[in-house]
Amino acid sequence: MWTGRRSLTVAAAVAAITPLLTGCAGQQSAAGSVAGGFVRALDDSDGATACRLLAPKTRSELEQSAGKACPTALLEENLPSTGPVRQTRTFGTMAEVRLLADTLFLARFQTGWKVMAAGCTPKPGHPYDCLVNGG
Repeated sequence: MWTGRRSLTVAAAVAAITPLLTGCAGQQSAAGSVAGGFVRALDDSDGATACRLLAPKTRSELEQSAGKACPTALLEENLPSTGPVRQTRTFGTMAEVRLLADTLFLARFQTGWKVMAAGCTPKPGHPYDCLVNGG
């Protein structure tokens, strides 16, 4: 049964190595742009556009868990309205994008950056707790 929240261990691993790695400015810009587009789509209640920006596994897991098509299921998650991108850090093919009230985790695919997890809040001593993620 879909609980709406899960811990994201990948996010915790990325956060743990953040001080050790640096990202390319171009990759940071691209990841931040995708994250910004994802948030704008949600703010506009455009679930179809937001779903196109999800990683395939994240989209599939959301649909399977919610028992609904991605656009409807994603909008029903009531992800926080977060405003503009405040900070983007890349780590090879992974990125962490911080917004005012949310943290998004992205991965770079052959087709570009995709959102792997959204609605993520840090939990001291534990992985991030994310409303939407791909496992």
